[in-house]
Amino acid sequence: MYRMIFILIMTSVFGVTKGQKTLVNTLNNNPQTYYYDSLSFAQYQRQDYKSLIATLKEAEQLGVTFPYLNYRKAIAYYELKNYAEAVKCYEKALYDVPNDLFLKESLYSAYLLSGQSVKADIFAKTLPKISQENLGFSSSFVDFIRISGGYIFSDNDEKMRNNIANLDTINQYQDMMLGGITLGFNLSDRVKLNAGYNLFNTKFERFAPNSLQHSDLLSQHQFNLGMEFHLKNNFSWGFTGGFYAIEKNNKSTNSTLDRERRWSIPSSQSNFYNLSALVFFSKRFTYVMPEISFAYSDFAFSNQFQSKLQLTYYPFGNLNFYGITSGAIILNNNENRSKQTIFSQNLGVKLVGNMWLDGMVSIGNHLNYITDRSFVVYDTYDPIKFISSLSLSYYFKKITISGTYSWTQREGWAFTNYYTEFLKYNYNNQLVNLAIKWNF
Repeated sequence: MYRMIFILIMTSVFGVTKGQKTLVNTLNNNPQTYYYDSLSFAQYQRQDYKSLIATLKEAEQLGVTFPYLNYRKAIAYYELKNYAEAVKCYEKALYDVPNDLFLKESLYSAYLLSGQSVKADIFAKTLPKISQENLGFSSSFVDFIRISGGYIFSDNDEKMRNNIANLDTINQYQDMMLGGITLGFNLSDRVKLNAGYNLFNTKFERFAPNSLQHSDLLSQHQFNLGMEFHLKNNFSWGFTGGFYAIEKNNKSTNSTLDRERRWSIPSSQSNFYNLSALVFFSKRFTYVMPEISFAYSDFAFSNQFQSKLQLTYYPFGNLNFYGITSGAIILNNNENRSKQTIFSQNLGVKLVGNMWLDGMVSIGNHLNYITDRSFVVYDTYDPIKFISSLSLSYYFKKITISGTYSWTQREGWAFTNYYTEFLKYNYNNQLVNLAIKWNF
C-alpha cells in the first residue's frame, strides 16, 4: 500500500516537472517567434528592406519560423531588384499561402525580370484569366519574329593594295550587305523551335599590277533550324543544324605573264554546299548559367570540331547588369591550320528607362567559328582575328529595336615579288546593323 502511494507521488512529481519544462520551452520559443514576426512586420511597413532581410536571416539561423517569413523576404528582395533571390523566396512562400494571387503575380514578374522567361510562361498558364490579363500574358504558337539588315564598310580597297610593294596579284573581299530573319515557335510549354535565314552579298575584286582581272558580287545563304528542350530543375538542352550555300569566285585572266611562269588561278565560279551541327547543355542557378556546347562543320574542304564553355551571370539578380564569358577551341583536319582558340566577353547594362547597352569583345581566329547556338557562324572568306561591338536596344511592350556598330580586324593575302612570296596583311571592317524583334 505504502509502495503504491510512493509510486503515485513520484509519478506526479516527474509529471509536473516535465510539464514545467515543456511550458518553459514553449515560453522561450514563443517570445522569439513573436519578436521576429513583429520586428520584420514593422520593418516591412517602414520599407526598410535591407534590415528586414537581415532580421529574417537571423531568425532562420535560430530556427525561428512563421507563416509570412518567406513572403516578406521575397517582397524585400523584389523591392531591392534582386529578382533572382526573390524567385526562391516566392516559391517557398507558395507553400505557406498557396492561394495568394498577389504573390503569384509577383513571382511571375520575378521570373521575367531575372531572365527566366520559360518558367514565367509555364507558371503564367496556371494563373486565372484575370491575373493573366493583369500581367499582359498571352499564349501564342509564334514566340517571336526578328528581322535585321546591315552594311559592312571595308578598307580592303585600292589604298590598301597600293601600299603593298611588288604586288603581283591580290584577292580583295570588300563591302558587304547582309540581312536575315529568325522565327521562334512554341511547340509546347517546354519545347521551342527556332528557324533562321541569312543572306550575305560581298563585293569581290581580283587585281594584278595596274589591272583589274575580275569583279563580282558573291553571295552566301545560311539556313538554321534549332530545337530547345527546357527540363525541370532549370536544366535545358538543344541542337541546331545549319545549311550553307557559299558562292566562291576563282576567275583570272590567264595573262601572258601567268602562262610564261606556268602559274594561274583556276578560271571557275563555284557554289559550295556545307553543313554544321551543334548540341548544347545548360543549367540555370540563382545567379549564373553555365553552358557547354559541341559543334561540327565541313567548311572550306575541312572537318572542324568545336567545343565551347560559356558562363552567363547576373551578379545583382536582375537584367540591369549581366555578362557572358566564353572560350572555344576549334580543331580541324587541315594540315595548314593550327588549333584555333577564341575568347569572348559580353557585358550588358541598363542605361535608363527601357534602354540597354551591350558591348562585346572577341579575340582569336574566328574562321568557321560557331556561336549563339549556331545562329551566328563566321564562315568568312578571310579570317576574322578580332571583333568588338556596341549595341543599343530599346524595349517597348512587345517590340525591341536594336542598333549595332561593330569593328573587326580581318586577314587578307596577296602574292608579291613575281609570285615567290605569299603575303598576309590585316584590314578593318565596320558594320552598321539594325534589327527589330516582335514578341508575341
